[in-house]
Amino acid sequence: MLRCIGKNIVIEQSSESEYERNGIIIKNSSNSNLIGNVYCVGNDVIDIKVGDKVIYSEHDAKKIIYDSNEYYVIKENDVLAII
Repeated sequence: MLRCIGKNIVIEQSSESEYERNGIIIKNSSNSNLIGNVYCVGNDVIDIKVGDKVIYSEHDAKKIIYDSNEYYVIKENDVLAII
């Protein structure tokens, strides 16, 4: 079982190439900002919950492989937006 600690967040990168909500279109393209689904949050994370869809910077993310799945670990402060 994968569990987060502290202010860490584990994100499963979204396979969506484009996401639209309330007229805002966000694309997963060659830029460094990515869209992902929150897989787990540490006990010190306040504003972000499991299942949230977030925008985060690829440069701040640490890639991990767990049970043959690819995840990214970031700090709560590295989340750019919740969508």
